Amino acid sequence: MDEPKSEETHNGASFDHDPKDPAVVEESMTVSPDASSMTSVDFNLIYGRQRSAMVRLARFLTGSLEVAEELVQEAFVKLQFAPTVVQDPEYYLRTIVANLSRGHLRRMRLERAFRPEVRIVLAAPEIDETWAALCRLPFRQRAVLALRYYDDLSEAEIARVLGCRIGTVKSSHHRAVAALRRELS
Repeated sequence: MDEPKSEETHNGASFDHDPKDPAVVEESMTVSPDASSMTSVDFNLIYGRQRSAMVRLARFLTGSLEVAEELVQEAFVKLQFAPTVVQDPEYYLRTIVANLSRGHLRRMRLERAFRPEVRIVLAAPEIDETWAALCRLPFRQRAVLALRYYDDLSEAEIARVLGCRIGTVKSSHHRAVAALRRELS
């Protein structure tokens, strides 16, 4: 027995098509260029290249893999439906991830006041101590370390992502490293 075909009208003309036809499904899933600032091809390429790096960055900033994945997913949605044309989507994406992480940490500050802190346990005790020390750093210091050592960005690029001056990046880096040395020695 044949599958029922649906009839679709477009600009006054009607077309018969199979709703399970992969070409029709794929075509219906793509976003028109008018609805988005990026084409689906560009977005898929950026998603493929940047997803894992952005999850690592968000995990470093938030301390949670689950939260990181959620924030990165939200960042890609914001990137895809940005109201203006994005000149450098990879930096824009990093900025979105950093800002979403900052917002998440602000919300969590209230929750931490009312619940016991969950400790992340890793195989080596040195890693646990280092991770706990990193989690206690202020957001900007932690973000500077993550962007410098995980994403291997220069000071100028970090300043651009975080929306601050290069001097602020340098002082945040210095203070973060000094705090870690004091705490871990």
